[in-house]
Formats: sequence, C-alpha cells, structure tokens
Amino acid sequence: MEPEYTSVVVDHFEHPRNSGHFEAGEGVIRGVAGSIAQGTMFALSARVAGDRIEAVRFEAYGCPHCIAAGSWLSEQLVGLTRAELNAWNWRDADQVLHFPLEKRGRLLILEDAVRALAAAWDPLGQKSIP
Repeated sequence: MEPEYTSVVVDHFEHPRNSGHFEAGEGVIRGVAGSIAQGTMFALSARVAGDRIEAVRFEAYGCPHCIAAGSWLSEQLVGLTRAELNAWNWRDADQVLHFPLEKRGRLLILEDAVRALAAAWDPLGQKSIP
C-alpha cells in the first residue's frame, strides 16, 4: 500500500467488516449513492429494530479509501436513530480515515448514502418526508 493510506484504512481495506447486503424484508432499509459508471458507489443496508439500527452491511465500488470508509461506517451506524443518521456528516469519517484532499468528494457520496438510508427508514410504517 502507498504511504498515503493510514493504518485504519489499510486495516479496513484488508479486513472489511460487514460487507454484503441484507435481503429486502421487514425491518430492512437500503440507501444508495453514486454510481459505478462515475467511479464511486456506496450501498448501505440496515436492519432496524424499534427506533435503532441493529446491524449494517455495505457494498462499495471505488478506491481502497472507499472500501475502508464503507467498512468503518458499517460499524459506526449500529445503534443510531433515524435522527442521528440525518445528522451524520462526512467529516466524521475523514477525522478517522484521513482521506487525501482530492478524494474527499467520495465522502460526500458516502454521506448521501447515509441520508438515503435515513430517508428509507419509516419508523411509523407510513410514507414520510425525509
């Protein structure tokens, strides 16, 4: 690995946590942002119970930083509420993963995926406006 990769990025890239997705079903939500055609894509799926996230899976397409960010995030979102998802900011990931300046736009796509996950979460079983 290049010296631009922090030890946290290397660890999550070489040993990704929670990769894959949950099959659609009751209590499962999904948020996607970016595209493979544009070079960066994140898909998050979560199992929710009550008002909290119980488990998260991720799929990512992109550079090692993207894979590491998806893995790291999959651990961080467990236990959060919908409101906390909406408040999540890409800078949280950057403080830990230290993305190079030229790659920080990828974290904005990750934030969009988190927002899409929150928008898919309808805790009352009714359509809601995110």
